[in-house]
Amino acid sequence: MEPTREYLDRVPDEWAAEPMDSTKRLEWSYKTHLAGNPDARLSWDQWKGLYGRVNDDQSRGLAYERTALSTLFPLDTADWLCRDTRLQNGQTTSAVNNRTRQFINVSPGNTISTARLNSYKDLTTAGYKAHHVFSTTPSATTAQQVRASGATYSVTRASGSNPPPPPPSGGRAPFNPPCPAGRACAPARPTGGAVNSLARTSGTSASNAVNLRTAGNQLMNSSPRQFRPPFPLGGIDWTSLELRYVSDDPSTQEFDYAFSAAEMPEGADPSFGGEATLNLSSDALFTWLALERDQFWVNLNPDQPDTIIDEQFATTEAGRVLLESDFQLKSTLYDNLNPETESGREFFESLERGPNGELCWGSHRMWIEPLPASAREDGDQLYILDSPLNVQMEPFEVSTPPGSGPTCEELVPEDVMDRNLQRLIDSMVPLIEEAVNTAPEYADLRRVYTARIAAEWLRQRDAVRPGAFHDIIDSGDVSHWPVREGWDPQDVYDEFIEATKTVQFRYEYEHGGMDYYMDVTGGIAFPDAPRDPMPAAQFEREHPTLPATVQDAKFEARSDRDVDPEADAGTAWLGGGTLPEPDPDPDPEPTPTPTGDGPGDDGPGTDRPGDDAPGDGSGDRPDTNDPTPDAADRPDDGELAATGFSGGWPIWAALALVLAGAALIVLRSRLHARQQ
Repeated sequence: MEPTREYLDRVPDEWAAEPMDSTKRLEWSYKTHLAGNPDARLSWDQWKGLYGRVNDDQSRGLAYERTALSTLFPLDTADWLCRDTRLQNGQTTSAVNNRTRQFINVSPGNTISTARLNSYKDLTTAGYKAHHVFSTTPSATTAQQVRASGATYSVTRASGSNPPPPPPSGGRAPFNPPCPAGRACAPARPTGGAVNSLARTSGTSASNAVNLRTAGNQLMNSSPRQFRPPFPLGGIDWTSLELRYVSDDPSTQEFDYAFSAAEMPEGADPSFGGEATLNLSSDALFTWLALERDQFWVNLNPDQPDTIIDEQFATTEAGRVLLESDFQLKSTLYDNLNPETESGREFFESLERGPNGELCWGSHRMWIEPLPASAREDGDQLYILDSPLNVQMEPFEVSTPPGSGPTCEELVPEDVMDRNLQRLIDSMVPLIEEAVNTAPEYADLRRVYTARIAAEWLRQRDAVRPGAFHDIIDSGDVSHWPVREGWDPQDVYDEFIEATKTVQFRYEYEHGGMDYYMDVTGGIAFPDAPRDPMPAAQFEREHPTLPATVQDAKFEARSDRDVDPEADAGTAWLGGGTLPEPDPDPDPEPTPTPTGDGPGDDGPGTDRPGDDAPGDGSGDRPDTNDPTPDAADRPDDGELAATGFSGGWPIWAALALVLAGAALIVLRSRLHARQQ
């Protein structure tokens, strides 16, 4: 429930001093945000999710810093000081040795701020030795920047993280099976993960993504330690998000998943639309499971207006993506055939001419089908390493003539038409296939196809041992994953027919010129999702860190540089699934004593604004002069699960869970350097 403006107006500035993981601090920060630039305002849900992400980043950063330092240094107290704020002009230094003039900074992720680099230049020039610790391999550019500042760096990989918060209440999380109709479901374990958390705060437009990044940076800068997130807002190219890993444990009914996505270049504008792309993959997976394999087809053919798409498939997002991609396939062909392009010019110059110089080729059909996906199956896990799609073209007779006037069949001998069609196939199919597998306009098609591969694997496993999706498989019920409102497959077909009657381009030649109309038919069919198994030895050789990466990616975005660790553009991995149960007794060293300041506590310090306001106890609002808001206006505390600091995820539990089995440095002010 969103707090009212009246409530926020009465939030006191004293709440700015509350702990960052408190509800009061959250509400004060939103009040301050709304008072800022009106053009950059975020919704309450966006702010709450963003605030929770930053809070979680700071919690993980603190625990990672402590563990990384304990890995680098033994736990004694000589020489090394922790948490110095004087050396770097107010920026907190992880550890400093003033006797040897050495200092070290630890940060999760693989990025570093310009301010930090500038301080390294100043301090190393003054005779200090600076060292920076990353949790994942930095890009070649970042590594060069660190070296140019006079500092050195190393990578200390984190082995696990505290779980991100579950998705907001009131909506089903992606990849969370619905309760079958007419059946009671047991309470499910919380599901979510890094990809869910990041997607919810990715923005819905370019401007909204910029506003989110700006607000995130402001929140980070207002935190005591200012840990930068492993992947800054906008650091992930959401248009490239594809499902690449699933695990299914029938014994526990748990299901985990991980996506790959390209990292955005440093300094680029943030990407957006993560929530929509994540939901598309989830909806497609369930669609592939619920419907029969022979329903997964689309067809745009002027001679077959009644066979555009399977009736049930047409009600799903996966069906929409396939049909729109089929139309895009034909448009891509004619874009490449246009004689004003290099490919079109070369193609027309290669053709045999008709009796009067005409340049014609025969009618044909073109379609997309899957090639075997390179995959590694390891027990209950499937890694989808490559998922190529294949474009095919062959002669095909179409009765409905394109455009108007005489047809090529009436102007040019059949044998010339056949040879020219073969030239069309040889020159155009490779270009179109490359676009299908790489171009942004086919990103959704690739996204739903990797979900198809995962679904087929789950289907085959379920036939042997039922798993989490048993009730969905072949149910025929896709009502939970409807196509977006207002979409009609007939509209796509009508647009296709209109394109066959519209001049796509004109080619001028010595004896005149010809208008060219769209005359290709075909479709897309995914009845099968073939896999080409990768042997274990090859997988270990080519992807040595991927198993650890996908496990860590469930908790926070990870960079995996298996192929080229020095490349500037890496691959981000983001995961999710069934979250671990909170440890009821995490017993970190030491366990802080709860103060009652956390949301949901009833101890001292939890006075909700307006609790002792005047009234008769029946919920009356306080006097309007009361500076603090009334509890009646306060948003429902149950919503706070989406922020990452609800009562179920106390900060000390997060610290204990960050790096499983690693010793934490707590309440120590000094460290001693290990002698080499």
